[in-house]
Amino acid sequence: MSIIFDHVTHKYSPGTTMEKTALNDVNLVINDGEFIGLIGHTGSGKSTLIQHMNGLLLPTSGTVYVDGEDISEKDYSKKMLRSKVGLVFQYPEHQLFEPTVVKDVQFGPRNLGLKPLEIEYRSFEALKNVGIGDDLFDASPFELSGGQKRRVAIAGVLAMKPKVLILDEPTAGLDPAGRDEILGLISDIHKKTGITVILVSHSMEDVANYVDRIIVMNAASVVLEGPPKAVFTYAKELEGIGLSVPQVTQITRDLANKGFEISPDCITLEEAGEELLRVYRQRKGIPG
Repeated sequence: MSIIFDHVTHKYSPGTTMEKTALNDVNLVINDGEFIGLIGHTGSGKSTLIQHMNGLLLPTSGTVYVDGEDISEKDYSKKMLRSKVGLVFQYPEHQLFEPTVVKDVQFGPRNLGLKPLEIEYRSFEALKNVGIGDDLFDASPFELSGGQKRRVAIAGVLAMKPKVLILDEPTAGLDPAGRDEILGLISDIHKKTGITVILVSHSMEDVANYVDRIIVMNAASVVLEGPPKAVFTYAKELEGIGLSVPQVTQITRDLANKGFEISPDCITLEEAGEELLRVYRQRKGIPG
């Protein structure tokens, strides 16, 4: 299911002294099954962009097409749209409110008017997909750890069976171990289900390890997009808008600049480790 932005501009409080342009003539295509990293500093337009994807906001001008349909049309069903495009907000655990874990996950499917058996099946499947065991189904969500709460919140969106899953800073507030757990979970969900995933982040390390394509926003516009390796070649441009390349990329580039025969384009620790091992073996005359 594709999402297309066709010359989309969005202004808050248009026509007033408080008018602010949050999106400026954005043209963008999200293809079915992609794993996308959406990055940019605070105020770049990321949140406004993703809220157009499920109709929480509509363009001031231009058009957003979801699965070929203009979501601004009067007879277009926003309820149907939000069942197709699931949005997990930053700190989603703050939105948990039901007395048990399973009831919280059932809330979305129940609002779709599904039959009880289908609601039960979807909620159990979603909880299993995020690694929540049967022993926690009837527990209070407020008694869970921070990481478990976030998993339950994600399960609540997955139970809607979306074709697109958008996660707004899903690792915010988590320690490194918790961050890796959540990102690994999201990657597994993408591999298992094949749904489109849009990961919103300001961390280059987060997106470098997982996504197929990066979209960079600055000052309400898309300024760069492409595969991670291609985007990270624009180090100076990224630094100019308050971003950076992953630390491991900077290290390998520094080593290359100092004469080491190492690829300067490593974007993950695994790639850098392989390159360093190759260089070591080469210098020691050890067959590869």
